[in-house]
Amino acid sequence: MLRLRPTSLPLLTLLLLALLVALPLWGPGMVNTRGGGDSPFLLQRLHQMVVNLRAGVFPVRWMPDAAYGLGYPFFSYYAALPYYLAAFFALAGLDLLTALKLTQTLGFLLAALAAYGWARRLLPGRVAPWLTAVAYTMAPFHLVNVYVRGDSLSEFYAFVFYPLILWGLDRAVRGKRPREGQEGWGRLLFPALAYAGLLLTHNISALIFTPFALLFLLFLPPDGPARRWRSWQGHRTALLALLVGLLLAAWFWLPALAESGYGQLGTVTLGYFHYSRHFRTLNLVQPRPLFDYEIAPSLEGRTPFAMGLFQALFALLGGLVLLREALGRRSRRATTLALSLLVATAMITPLSRPLWDHLPLLPLVQFPWR
Repeated sequence: MLRLRPTSLPLLTLLLLALLVALPLWGPGMVNTRGGGDSPFLLQRLHQMVVNLRAGVFPVRWMPDAAYGLGYPFFSYYAALPYYLAAFFALAGLDLLTALKLTQTLGFLLAALAAYGWARRLLPGRVAPWLTAVAYTMAPFHLVNVYVRGDSLSEFYAFVFYPLILWGLDRAVRGKRPREGQEGWGRLLFPALAYAGLLLTHNISALIFTPFALLFLLFLPPDGPARRWRSWQGHRTALLALLVGLLLAAWFWLPALAESGYGQLGTVTLGYFHYSRHFRTLNLVQPRPLFDYEIAPSLEGRTPFAMGLFQALFALLGGLVLLREALGRRSRRATTLALSLLVATAMITPLSRPLWDHLPLLPLVQFPWR
């Protein structure tokens, strides 16, 4: 009789949860992403990615058949690592639609496993890390990217790299010191590859997340003996890892910035896409127990680009616990998490308007609710 080890049960249940969450994808055709969804764009992008790779073009920068056959430099400005994964499945023999569905399903699973792995470093036992991964997988915005927005494959996959980056930075600062004669390259390469992965997956998500990663690193305390020396060594390794990640992804972001003047990018921050139209006030939280994924912007509180009621209540409860830990026990980790929660929430509201008005590149984020 096959017996599951206790360590396998959380992973197995997370696998089942990811498959359950992805189940609506596997019906006939594409999921109807309702009034605001752009799912067909996924097929266009993947088709053009496959066309390029079959022609031996790598890295892919151009959509040759777009713009009525004139071509379009989409991949020069839009990070597209998940599309390479989907293209691999397509080149292996799957049709484009099945390749996309498989890629999205793997996105749910990989994000859940990444969240579980990082939470195992932070929390005791296995139940708390498992609950963390479940909440992360079921977060409304995570599902909105697939089932409402539709075309946000890259932003959806950014959820895989957020916990991996924090996990890697934590290992760099608080991991075991390498034995004499060992270089400890894993402590450098893990966060470097994770950060490069985020930059190559969704550049806007990297722009949003980088300040929080630096804040996390700033307050991250070292463990073990010789703390002061370990702190300097670990933080130096972590900062170097972020720099290495930046360099590994430079083949994408450097030309994108250098050639931004050659593309008509002004429209991506104007009209509907201007950040001032997407702040959250009274509709920051949906006032209903079950999250409503319908798009009804004319009805207050009905937008899916908001926090769920239970999500907000647990965030508030967790914030109070973090505040007590930060003030009472002077926990640096609790201080970091509390500040991150406070800053992230404030950036969604009109209170942050001066920052949106004056910080360079921030208007490219477009939607504060991100």
